[in-house]
Amino acid sequence: MKLLHRTRRPFWIYAAVVMVLSVPAYYLVLESQWLADIDEDLVVQKEKLEHGLNERQLTDVELDSVIARLNALEVGFQLVEGERSMADHFSTVERHDAFHGHAEPFRSYSSTIRVNSRPYSITVSRVIEETEELIAGIALIACITLLLLFGGVLLLDRLSAQRIWAPFHDMLSRLKHFQVDDVEPFRAAHTGVNEFNELELELEQLTTRNMAMYAEQRRFTENAAHELRTPIALLQGKLERLFQSKDLTQEQATLLEEASHVLGRLHRSHEGLLLLARLENGAASRTATCDPNAIINNLLAQADDRIQELGLIVRTDGVVNITWRMLPAMAEILLGNLVSNAIRHNQVGGRITISISPTACIVSNTGASAPLDPDQLFKRFAGSGKGLGLGLAIAHRVCERQACSLTYAYEAPMHVFRVALRT
Repeated sequence: MKLLHRTRRPFWIYAAVVMVLSVPAYYLVLESQWLADIDEDLVVQKEKLEHGLNERQLTDVELDSVIARLNALEVGFQLVEGERSMADHFSTVERHDAFHGHAEPFRSYSSTIRVNSRPYSITVSRVIEETEELIAGIALIACITLLLLFGGVLLLDRLSAQRIWAPFHDMLSRLKHFQVDDVEPFRAAHTGVNEFNELELELEQLTTRNMAMYAEQRRFTENAAHELRTPIALLQGKLERLFQSKDLTQEQATLLEEASHVLGRLHRSHEGLLLLARLENGAASRTATCDPNAIINNLLAQADDRIQELGLIVRTDGVVNITWRMLPAMAEILLGNLVSNAIRHNQVGGRITISISPTACIVSNTGASAPLDPDQLFKRFAGSGKGLGLGLAIAHRVCERQACSLTYAYEAPMHVFRVALRT
């Protein structure tokens, strides 16, 4: 979830709850006020009737006639001679109304009046208009208010967020395109926001330190490679001269052979680590191309003696005349380590199958009768004892630099390594 959405969500929840609760609140408040006004009007009607009847000073006969007519006309007054024992009260009842043709809610006020010193119980009634239209109107107004409020706030919030966060997105874009081996360093830009300005300055200092450390590491790698290559070459020359000595005993020859083996291992370790350093310091090319079939054929020709020695059966198939978008040197390192791994970890009389397509390369070989540990397979110096454990690590690093993937699977009796190229 984006930061903007996370900070905005509580506000929207609060606003939605308030707006939803406001609709029944509007209705309850209006209904209460409306009934209070009706009750006040009913009391006034009762007082007007009592005052009008007393003002005319009707005889008892005339009074009875007027009251009978009022009760018969059903104009909202019902008078019954006699005093009620209960106190004045209001009530809402539903009864059939002849003019509306159906039951209607009526608000009634029951009280007592005196006309010509005679007590009468009076009920003043008034029909209450339909409330559905009122509820619909209140709901419509509330929904319109909700939509206008939410829509306006969302629009203003989006416009404001785009303006406020524009410097951050620009900084993030420049940081994504930054490379530690770039000539131009990452430069802080003035954003007008103090927090972003501080972040820009910190990033500038951080990237500057990283570029300096990278340059120092690269110089160290180059110097170490140069300084180590010469002593190793001298030692190999000295051992070769000792091998040519005529007075060597069997014990001395054995020791020299062991020393030569250790020195060869040191030389391969040095070259492998140096190659890894170059891969990690180098940049991938998106325009260079290579012919994987030609590279495979060349690698198999170079390893023909070892293949013949182990009696391996090698089969190559796939699409001809294809081109990979990869540096030729990188492709040679990648395929060379996979082929070398398939030969070194194979068994006498084993098989190797190499399949090449425009988007993939699959190298399968026989070998151990159990699957290898994929968590340790591509780590440095995690070999099985037949090598340095750098071959697959180098191949995996090449794939990372060339934006492709290297995976392993065991399909008995074959160990399958698959390189999937980017499309």
